[in-house]
Amino acid sequence: MSVDINEIKEQIATEVRRMHSRLIDMSQTMHANPELGFAEHKAAELLTGELEEHGFEVERGVAGMDTAFVATYGEGEPVVGIIAEYDALPKIGHACGHNLIGTWAIGAGIALRRAMPDLKGTIKVIGSPAEEGGGGKVIQADAGVFNGLDAALMMHPRDRTYLDRGSLAVTPFEVEFFGKPAHASSSPESGVNALDAVIQVFNSINALRQAFKPNTRVHGVITHGGDAANVIPEYTSASILVRADDQAYLEDLNGKFRNIVNAAALATGCEVKITEGLTYQQRVCNTKLVETFGENLTALGFDYEVPPAGAGVGSSDIGNVSQLVPTIHPYLQICENGVGGHTQAFAEASKSERADQLAADGSIMLAWTAADVLLRQELREELRSTFQQQLGREPAKG
Repeated sequence: MSVDINEIKEQIATEVRRMHSRLIDMSQTMHANPELGFAEHKAAELLTGELEEHGFEVERGVAGMDTAFVATYGEGEPVVGIIAEYDALPKIGHACGHNLIGTWAIGAGIALRRAMPDLKGTIKVIGSPAEEGGGGKVIQADAGVFNGLDAALMMHPRDRTYLDRGSLAVTPFEVEFFGKPAHASSSPESGVNALDAVIQVFNSINALRQAFKPNTRVHGVITHGGDAANVIPEYTSASILVRADDQAYLEDLNGKFRNIVNAAALATGCEVKITEGLTYQQRVCNTKLVETFGENLTALGFDYEVPPAGAGVGSSDIGNVSQLVPTIHPYLQICENGVGGHTQAFAEASKSERADQLAADGSIMLAWTAADVLLRQELREELRSTFQQQLGREPAKG
């Protein structure tokens, strides 16, 4: 017997609206209890508990991370993954709205399970910690967590609604210089100034900016610059991000950055330690999956904008997922234009009345798109074909 996808979508919407108050409660609970990357214990327990109550089998501690999980309902193919994030930022909490990302993913997964109890296929809600610098999805991708998905879906809040928006690949670096202390006035010649070394790094980066390709960003902060003005600093450190819109060029930039750091150490006589973090690859959203999501968004009565050419973009570890399987990462407007992410104003927006209203709509958009993937074989074939065209290879197999 054929399945009427429109009836399924109506049932999904009904199921989401039935649990709207619970979705609001989850979002507000996470917002009121912000947790940093790899320490999202309350959020992970909240989300996994909710999924278990609705018939999902939950595997915790996935890929060696205590707060990562995969919740599964059904078996066999096709397989759709809905990704939850739930980490916060230092001092300003959920100023990137990950409380909503986690809520939307759980709402979509549970609504699909309720609307499709006899599903032929598999729904996976994938809990991914530490997007804000820790690279949870990079670790999960390396562990094969996303392999075999017909599609990976997630949605991010912001001040505009976009179906698609690029991202920059990024590599984080921690740099430490070790010098020799001395009295800065009576015997500076006896010291080795580690602050001179870290300042030289920033000066050398600035000297290279004219030669950077467009959409290149190298930026950072000095995290330790010394202890007293009258003491030659024996230890300094900096946190620096190197970004580019092309993976090969990023690797070239990373090499130049290491040369800059080593040259600064040589010039000042310091010892140096360079710690390289996990690279977030550039995001390549599947254009057919983007189109499908757009149809569902407009069917729900929402409009969207197209990002202006040359608009600035950030980075996200969803990029590593998009390099493996057909992926989308749309944005849903939760506040007025101009309220930027990673600000106190956006933290307030992510717990606002509008955000509460969108707890249901966001879940429906994702669930409808997941239902399209699960129920339409021709769409799955188009997703694979589009992935091949965009990335020049087959999606990663399970």
